[in-house]
Amino acid sequence: MSVHSYQFSDLVPDYLRAGAGFLLTGGPLLLVNPASVMVYVLGGLAALFAVFGIRTGLRQASRIQATAEDVRNVGPLGAVIPWSGLDMLELKYFSTQRNRKDGWMQLKLRGAGKIITVDSNISDFDKLAALCAAHAIDRDLALDEYSRSNLQSLGIALGSGDAPPGPKD
Repeated sequence: MSVHSYQFSDLVPDYLRAGAGFLLTGGPLLLVNPASVMVYVLGGLAALFAVFGIRTGLRQASRIQATAEDVRNVGPLGAVIPWSGLDMLELKYFSTQRNRKDGWMQLKLRGAGKIITVDSNISDFDKLAALCAAHAIDRDLALDEYSRSNLQSLGIALGSGDAPPGPKD
């Protein structure tokens, strides 16, 4: 069994973004006339930052466990996907710069009516992605072009017909 978790130090930037965004949008609400349209605009933005902060906390409280039988999200929003029920694997790359050198990946698994999503700042992401890809290949799942390319950019061989390496959207 492999266990993967999000380290607090890797989530600090997300917590800081959520906190700063909430303060910058929620703080001015104290100074705005309650009948103003700005209440709705700033309130909506403050709510989005609050949800982002809560989502970050839920990720920190979660553990991804992969066994010979299944993959599971152990935490507040737990889910279990048996490998025999895996019906979709997607690996997306999100760039933070135009030159596509910085960014993160997101692995999405679906099966048995459940979805498990994992960001690349989880411990041993490449090993988890390789294990999930092996199960997807064993099940002959069709992988989209971007997922194939992104798996290859992690050094994961997919067999004949592999696309050239390099992160894609």
